[in-house]
Amino acid sequence: MRFDAAIVKEQGVTFTVLLVKNGIINSSDRENVRSNAPNNFPRPVVLAEQRRDGRMLYHGRNDIVNFLSHVTYHQLPWKTFSL
Repeated sequence: MRFDAAIVKEQGVTFTVLLVKNGIINSSDRENVRSNAPNNFPRPVVLAEQRRDGRMLYHGRNDIVNFLSHVTYHQLPWKTFSL
């Protein structure tokens, strides 16, 4: 299984931004996806979904989502992880 994720440390908080398929954030599956993120990914896990217009939609802890809304998607340290 492959995951595209960014592990970020900001203001003393380490968290994971997990890229998900379109529609997951607004579906009933989002909490299942978040809880099934690999155990070695730092918690909390924020879900990220790229909209058709290229903008990112985030779901998770409010303070982290607010931070991410001011960061360009390309500035995050994205990697592909395989399990």
